[in-house]
Amino acid sequence: MLRRPIITTALALLVFALASGCTSPNDNVEPLPAGELAPDFSLPDVNKNSASYGTDVSPRDFIGHGSAWYFGHST
Repeated sequence: MLRRPIITTALALLVFALASGCTSPNDNVEPLPAGELAPDFSLPDVNKNSASYGTDVSPRDFIGHGSAWYFGHST
């Protein structure tokens, strides 16, 4: 008896989760022109295994080199 309401609820939650990603893009944001650098910013390096640990790093520090930036959160 409980199986049908659970499946229905799970399906409704799945549809809601998928539909929430189908919003229109924010038209107020202007894309950067091709070839223009993104605005500069810096963040502290919190990776204890990094050579730059404890210092502020910026994408400008890596111009001409490949780099990947990951913004995550953990507690």
